[in-house]
Amino acid sequence: MSDSTSILTHFQEITIIPDPDIAPYFIWSKLFTQLHIALADIKNNHGIESIGVSFPDYHYDNKNEKSSKLGLKLRIFAPNQKDLETLHLDKWLSRLTDYVHVKGIKEVGGKATGYVSVHRYRFKPIEVQVESLAKKMEISNDEAMAIVTKRKTELKLPFIRMFSESNKTHYPLQILQQPSEEDVAGSFNVYGMNGMRDNVTVPQW
Repeated sequence: MSDSTSILTHFQEITIIPDPDIAPYFIWSKLFTQLHIALADIKNNHGIESIGVSFPDYHYDNKNEKSSKLGLKLRIFAPNQKDLETLHLDKWLSRLTDYVHVKGIKEVGGKATGYVSVHRYRFKPIEVQVESLAKKMEISNDEAMAIVTKRKTELKLPFIRMFSESNKTHYPLQILQQPSEEDVAGSFNVYGMNGMRDNVTVPQW
């Protein structure tokens, strides 16, 4: 089993190849579905939860949400070369070779200029928040609503359209990537990201 608290020293970079006939978001969906399966597989079969992702060209502007984007690059980080070899991206992405370019495993070395934390963003619907708060504080729904409406509203973030094999439905994988002032070690979920409460980081440049 990998040491999930190791510093992330190795990476692979994937670039979506621009195609005038196929929108990038369609390729993102295919690419990330395969990566999600691969990360679940490596967790279940090897106990590896040390692999994290970042979007080098990610941009989010809360004043002009239409300008927000994921870009065309994805980096996959691990604390050692062996974890990325075990992940074996070439195998999982073999059907996408016409649409993505996968570089070999490299060392991060001195490339990093900072760190980012990448989150799977999930926002509870207002009605769910109200019901939960009313129950927790033993207050009326109206009182709970007055409190909830003062909270932050849902962010309109860049997302990848995913498909759940378990319940056969599509869902948006909303992504919040934000800078961090320190390198925080830890483990990642099977999207290679944090939940909303964790702030494990990956190198950024």
